[in-house]
Parts: sequence; C-alpha cells; structure tokens
Amino acid sequence: MGILVAYAIERPLPAFAQPRDEIQFTATGATTWVNFGTALEDGTHLLILNAKARTVVTSPDARVGGAGAVTCSGVWHTNRVGLEWGSFQISNAGGSWDGYWQGTNSCENGRLVTSILLTAEGSARYQGLVLRSTGTAVDYGPIQWTGHIIKDIRGSRPYRLKGLRLDGLVKISGMLLDPLTLRPTGVSGAMAWIVISTEDGEASYLGRTLEHGLGLLDPATGVSSMMGTATPADSQDHEVLHWVAAATTDLRTGAANAEVHFAGGTGRFEDATGGFYGRVTVITSATPDPTILHGMFRYDAAGTIRFSGPPQRNE
Repeated sequence: MGILVAYAIERPLPAFAQPRDEIQFTATGATTWVNFGTALEDGTHLLILNAKARTVVTSPDARVGGAGAVTCSGVWHTNRVGLEWGSFQISNAGGSWDGYWQGTNSCENGRLVTSILLTAEGSARYQGLVLRSTGTAVDYGPIQWTGHIIKDIRGSRPYRLKGLRLDGLVKISGMLLDPLTLRPTGVSGAMAWIVISTEDGEASYLGRTLEHGLGLLDPATGVSSMMGTATPADSQDHEVLHWVAAATTDLRTGAANAEVHFAGGTGRFEDATGGFYGRVTVITSATPDPTILHGMFRYDAAGTIRFSGPPQRNE
C-alpha cells in the first residue's frame, strides 16, 4: 500500500485556475449506488472495480442540473482512504454532459473527505462547451461542486502516442463482497492491483512523456480500469494530462482492447477532453514472488484531444 500513499501525496490533484472567459457555477450532487461492481477486501485493502450509481445534480445554472449515471473504481485502505476514478454523465432538457473524473479520499479531523476533479463535454444545445469542476463531499454526503463552463474555441486536434510501458501487477487475495450491500459473501477471490512501473513514450503536445498511474484487473473476466497522468519529461511548469482508461483482456492470448479518456489536467490541459482507442498485446513475465507479475507492452495509438491552451509542443 506504500505505492498508493506515495502517489497520493507526491501528485496531489490540483485546483483549476479561472481564465477570464469562463462562466462560474455551483451545484450539489446526490448519489445513489446501484451496485458496487466487483469488490474485494483482504483486511488491509478495499478494492472496487466498475461500481455504478445514479446521480442527481441541482444548480442555479439550469445547464448544469440534471440526472444521470456515474461509474467508480477505487483502491483504498479499509478505512476508505485512497484513490478513485470513473465516468460521469448527466442530461437535462438542453442536452448532456459526458466526462471523466479522478478523486481522492482523505481523513481530515476525523472526517472522510472526498475531493474530485471532473471534465466533461457538452452535446445538443451544449455542443462546443466544456464543463470542468471540483467537487467535495464529507462522510459520503452530497457533493458540493464549484466549476466553470467554457467554450471550446480550438476544436478537436489529432493526438498520437507511442512507447513502451512496464506495469507491475500485485495479486490481492481476499473476500469477495456483495455487489449490492458490500457485505462479505463468504467466497474467496482475487484481483490484480496494477501500478505503472516504468514508461518511455512520445506523445503529441507533450513530447517525451512520463506516466504515473494505477488500476485494477479482474483476473476472472479480464476487465480492468486505470487512472493516471502523463507528464512532459522536460516540463518546467509541472503541467500534466489526466486520463482514465478501461480495457478487456483476452486471458488466453494476452491481447487487450483499451479505451483511454482524457480527464483534464493542469496548465494547458486544464480542460482537456477526448481520447483514443487501441489494441495492445501484453507480455507477462513471472517473478520469484508468485503474487507479483510484470506486464510489458509496446503501444502505438492515435485519437483526438480538445484543450484550450496553446499547442507549444509537437503540433
């Protein structure tokens, strides 16, 4: 669990800046869980993969209010402190907002505080707009959102990346939890906790990149979900591009179909959306410790990205 704690402390999720052309809003979100997906506890960790919830958002700005759905995956201590990520969608009479988010749970003065960063694209009457927001909840209460709606003035741009990455997969064995109640089922199971170990890549607008991230893999189904950041290796201003990914691996061949979605960031990438789809073949190598594997893969993918900042690199 030390890797998780270090990641959370060394790379805190930053607050958004407020450019002049943004329209500020506030909102309140109420979430009702539908099911907790694949969930496992081993006495130290609580792992949840692809939980689903309904959400209702109210706001003085009618564009932001609505009802929709949220997905959530997370890697936590049993006290719920840790990292989480997922997707977000709400609709109202004017259109929809579709996006992705990253978050942290922390303990502050004996209270569990959830902090979330969200970026979403609008459709229908909201086409060409981007919503970006920070959200805070205490002890699983309503989420208080503060954010901005901005106009996508640059439109979609091509995005290309290639490189080689090594992931460490740690097998966590424990008790499967009921997807409706999170109570122990009495059935043993396992999940793989993924941590990006090393990466050497090249990406549009970033140049040579460094990746940081983690995720979960269900070894019974091959379904996985990850969160992370891409950082220019020579960046002096610490700008990062957040991403959320989902994949399904063919357990017989090791080939995975993956989709990666941008979830904002810092600097030029504060309002980044878009993403890419790809297929990778994972070569898994055994180690002396049977609970630890290494997955290595080479990738070469193309997609699109939207962000309002100047390109600066490789465009």
